[in-house]
Amino acid sequence: MKVVTSSEIKKLDQITIEKYGINSLVLMERAGLSVVEKVKENITDLYSKKVTVVCGKENNGGDGLVVARELLNYANKVCVLMLEKPHTVENKINFNAYINSGGNVFWFESLSKDEVIELIEKSDVVVDSLFGVGLKKTVKGKYFEIIDMINKYSKFVISIDIPSGLSADNGKVMGISVKADLTITFEFPKVGHLVFPGRELTGKLEVVKIGFPKKLIDETEFDKYLINSNLVNIPQRKKDSNKGTYGKVVVVGGSKNYFGAPLLSALGAIRSGAGKVYISSLKNVVLNAVNYEPGIIPLILEGDYFTIKHLKKIFSVEDEKTVYVLGPGIGNEPETIQFTKEFIENTNQPVIVDADAIINLTNNLDAIKGKSNLIFTPHPGEFSKLFKLSISEVKYNLEILKNKSRELGNIIVLKDSTTLISDGNKIYFNISGNSSLAKGGSGDILSGLIAGFIAQGEELLSSAISSVYILGITSELISPEGRNLISEIIDLIPKAIDKILKEKVIRNGAFS
Repeated sequence: MKVVTSSEIKKLDQITIEKYGINSLVLMERAGLSVVEKVKENITDLYSKKVTVVCGKENNGGDGLVVARELLNYANKVCVLMLEKPHTVENKINFNAYINSGGNVFWFESLSKDEVIELIEKSDVVVDSLFGVGLKKTVKGKYFEIIDMINKYSKFVISIDIPSGLSADNGKVMGISVKADLTITFEFPKVGHLVFPGRELTGKLEVVKIGFPKKLIDETEFDKYLINSNLVNIPQRKKDSNKGTYGKVVVVGGSKNYFGAPLLSALGAIRSGAGKVYISSLKNVVLNAVNYEPGIIPLILEGDYFTIKHLKKIFSVEDEKTVYVLGPGIGNEPETIQFTKEFIENTNQPVIVDADAIINLTNNLDAIKGKSNLIFTPHPGEFSKLFKLSISEVKYNLEILKNKSRELGNIIVLKDSTTLISDGNKIYFNISGNSSLAKGGSGDILSGLIAGFIAQGEELLSSAISSVYILGITSELISPEGRNLISEIIDLIPKAIDKILKEKVIRNGAFS
């Protein structure tokens, strides 16, 4: 699913009106009617409910007035609370149409604070249509006051297009924001819906079409996408096959302090369907892994930590189907830092660079430039250290992520509550998952999953997209949320894959 910024959606809106000749009032009518259909789907017994629509002076308020007029046909009671007189032509026309249809209007400045609070408290549903996606200024004055009242006294809040006060471009709060239970947005999700805090303030997100021409959409170049099952590619299993058919994953990591990390990566690769999975590490790390899962192939290294003398043995098992996971629990000894650099420089096979290996490359960025065989999987802390930036600078910063990916020529999977993936050209948003993944080891599983899919023949970017989504869906199978062992995530991966495969079949119409 395509994702847009405020300027991108405004440009599409403008082209629809000016080039395709679809009147702005037609688009507003379509928008309002589409919102009402979603209201009917989401609000049970709407005929018995009282709805208050809170409208601003611009076109988002005009959308709200269409909604209010149409709801007169479905709800028990409807009223509009206007913050100001309409300022746009579309708002004025729909204000008059609402009045002419028998609608009731209250003016914010004509009511006392207690009267406004009472109006909100007695409403079953409050519809927020104060600001649209174009908001650039900090919310102040009476708009701040009404948003504060909506948040404090509403039973259920529906925001039109975006919660008022929320930036559509970065998900940040512009002074104050409505906290919606349901947001109904037009044509495409906006960036602000998908990253925090905007994602939480958005509540449930519904996307509706309002009449942008298909020709326009087809001819427009998009560079941001929301990951869903349509973007997930899961390697097929062949009847005539063997372990060699499904590739080889070699996990390079572990140390005297971190036994579990490489094991989790190896298990993630096995669950992905990879045919042969190795752990190359210190003796105790390897024995711990093999004792847990005998299917792991041991590649034992001598010594207390990784050094360049280990490269030859590790590369001795490399072939054209080999994919590496480098870094889980590997440590940051000076000789291991040198090992990490030379490892990267001496293989052209795909490498998932994770955890300590990312930190080890902080002063060796030249070693990774132009190496399109690399996927980096940092969390914001690791990303900030790698590029010597603050966490506040990098968190949900699409431009920095895209630019760094393009500069280096690597794929970057920036892990967070909303994970962002970039190949330097496009950005993919993943919102599957929950706090069941907020545990040590979940990133190690992810790196193994990615490697396993690549080993089975999937492209690097596709493997990253699919793995992030699958791991998120896996966490959603945990109940109650967050009360899980990290190993339980691994065991549920096949169920998550099965769920996604079934969903893809249904979407393709096989069960229609």
